[in-house]
Amino acid sequence: MFDNKYRNYNIFVNKGIIFVNSDIKKVIMMFKKIRFFLYLFVITIFFVAQSKSSEARKIKIGSLQYGSVNWELKLIKELELDKGEGFEIEIIELASKNAAAVALQGGAVDMIITDWFWVSRQRSEGRLFSFVPHSMAAGGLIASKDSSIKNESDLVGKKIGIAGGQVDKGWLIFRAFYKKEYGKELKDESRQIFGAPPLLNKKIEQDSFDAILTYWPYQAKLLTNNKFTKVINITDILTKLELPKGIPVIGWVFKDKWALKNQELLNDFLKTSKKAKKLMLESDEIWQKIRPFMNVEDDKLFLSLRDIYREGIPSQDFSNKQINGSKKLYSILSQVGGRELVGKAKTLSPGTFWTK
Repeated sequence: MFDNKYRNYNIFVNKGIIFVNSDIKKVIMMFKKIRFFLYLFVITIFFVAQSKSSEARKIKIGSLQYGSVNWELKLIKELELDKGEGFEIEIIELASKNAAAVALQGGAVDMIITDWFWVSRQRSEGRLFSFVPHSMAAGGLIASKDSSIKNESDLVGKKIGIAGGQVDKGWLIFRAFYKKEYGKELKDESRQIFGAPPLLNKKIEQDSFDAILTYWPYQAKLLTNNKFTKVINITDILTKLELPKGIPVIGWVFKDKWALKNQELLNDFLKTSKKAKKLMLESDEIWQKIRPFMNVEDDKLFLSLRDIYREGIPSQDFSNKQINGSKKLYSILSQVGGRELVGKAKTLSPGTFWTK
């Protein structure tokens, strides 16, 4: 006889082993719990893997909020060209060029737009960044049509407004060209006032300057006014310095370490960027999609910005010819700009241009 405390249990014997129903229930419950937690574990691993995969196929690009680089990036997003290549662009809008450099150095973004002089200087100081060309668009010298300034030789004794600072690349290129042509220093032959581009535009409209050397978007704005004319472009000056066509002004910049780890992703992005540029170069219709990003209502200004932007789109792939031309330009400007421009490095740092 069993004790009364077992009377509520169903007990049976199978091959000499005593089974109690309550034990079976516990075992079943235990296996159910194990199965549930295994299921939960697998689901968690799956979503974590998916999340990591998604992050691995995303590029964070730091861009100035109202910069022209955003026109291309936002067009890519609008047409989902990035998703077509199996990745996603995240645009991180930043307030200034310096903020972009800080964000890249700190790892807040994967890529920014800047010039290759900055990249070369960073590399010479042990910080390994690389550059892929984006645009050749540069500024130029603008004067009033009523001015006596018809070419660069007429700048003697004139008051010139210059966008940026004393080591702005456009100004240094202009100085190098002037010295080559006339054997004199333009900074000694004229009076220069350095300032922000919007202020320079306003001042020349008020006849406070004889001419201004400014960036291309501000050049485009002035040229919508029939009062002004373009005297010479920086790209024209590069040709006169016997440099090959296609030397970039700005480009995509990233850490070597990131690029080596994400080569396929980088290549997909560059392929997508090239597709967007082709559309922007060849299709007038596509600019109607871009126009809302440009913050411009005036039709004449819209067309001026579009046309000058198109002039900066590279017509051919970057090659050793352009790299050698860039080395020559670096050497020329390092002599004019000195250590303030290039630091200790008198020659272009190896690896500045990404060729992998």
